[in-house]
Amino acid sequence: MRILALALFSFASLLHAGEPVTRTFYVSGVECGSCVYAVQHSVGEIKGVSDVAVVQVIDSFANVTFDPQVVSEHQIAQAVREAYPLHGVPYLAALKLRLPDYAKHAAKADVVMNRWKEWITVKPVDQVKGVFEVHFLPLKADEKQAGPQGWSLAEFSAALKTSLGLTFTLETEAL
Repeated sequence: MRILALALFSFASLLHAGEPVTRTFYVSGVECGSCVYAVQHSVGEIKGVSDVAVVQVIDSFANVTFDPQVVSEHQIAQAVREAYPLHGVPYLAALKLRLPDYAKHAAKADVVMNRWKEWITVKPVDQVKGVFEVHFLPLKADEKQAGPQGWSLAEFSAALKTSLGLTFTLETEAL
């Protein structure tokens, strides 16, 4: 089932300061309307988040608009994890990425992806097509530090661009 339009984020647009961005996080564990509310409330409380809409379907997701200069994707995923688990299992957020030239640069791309192994796991969905899911590990944020913490898509994009000249697509459709 196709859910939403696909947004292509270039390296420049990811790093364009001061402009909010919208990301689609796929959220596991959302089973009812109360789950939707719990996740939406938890994410909506984060400084730097200006809008959040959680939708419960086969692949539940949250569209989150935020200022990447204030909060990272990792912090948003952590807020999803910290939402009260109504059915006993924590909600978990993931991003879906498509790296069209992955097959040509697999070894080097894997080295870049492994740089963040303490913060994320990158799971292949279809390596031939270069489709991956980014799963966030628990974030131990420093409450005294202002600004984004943990893994960010902008840093990941910059590393791919610098090391391999690769760009990617964020998936906002069910794969």
